[in-house]
Amino acid sequence: MTRPTAQAKVMVELLRKYEFEVQHLPCLQIVPVDPQSMDGLQCKQWAMDLDNFDHIIVTSTNASNYWLDLAENYWPQWPHGVNWWALGDATQAQLMAAGIVAGKPDVGDTSEDLLTELLPRIKNHQKVLIVRGCGGRETLSDALVKAGAKVNYAQCYQRERPAINPERMLSVNEFAPQVVILQSGETLVNFDHLLSHQAWCDKQRTILVLPSARVAEQAKILGYRVLLTSGSASNQAMCDTLVQKIQK
Repeated sequence: MTRPTAQAKVMVELLRKYEFEVQHLPCLQIVPVDPQSMDGLQCKQWAMDLDNFDHIIVTSTNASNYWLDLAENYWPQWPHGVNWWALGDATQAQLMAAGIVAGKPDVGDTSEDLLTELLPRIKNHQKVLIVRGCGGRETLSDALVKAGAKVNYAQCYQRERPAINPERMLSVNEFAPQVVILQSGETLVNFDHLLSHQAWCDKQRTILVLPSARVAEQAKILGYRVLLTSGSASNQAMCDTLVQKIQK
């Protein structure tokens, strides 16, 4: 299981509930942007200007964590007239816990799923803020701009490839995983870089559980052949995908 450390506990517990043996090794590290960097200063400005936006899209639990920590400094009460949107149940739950009512896709938790809900509500020249990590796909922005919206980013965290110390690597190699759960394309790339040359990792036999067809295509290009695609990056969806495979 390769989720960042802060998001790992729930997934580990869920897998153990289904009686899987689990070893956790983060293949993605999440760190906040430097407050004095260009992205950090821009986030601060957008946080102060929340009431200027018609729609705010929060793309992940990481984005929600860092954004709420910042924006709550300026808004003891959230501004009226702003439409909030979340990608995924967990992100929506975090926003609701902070007093924000956020919409989300009726089905799925991808950018494409959100656009199905959001695009019919977009009016020409509306202002949209996308809260996310640095970099990433431009699917949301491209579609919203095409629909006539003005889009800005609040990029409040960075994704980094973690270093693995020798003791941790030895532990994983002794465990010799048969299944690897990878909840993003970037995690897949990092996993391939860090672990694909270990003796236990056989690209023809090691089972990868992946969140989408897009990430599965990435895995095929990297040479992996046994791929389970859940259609969602949520813990429950990916666990269910693995359980269904094992039960067949």
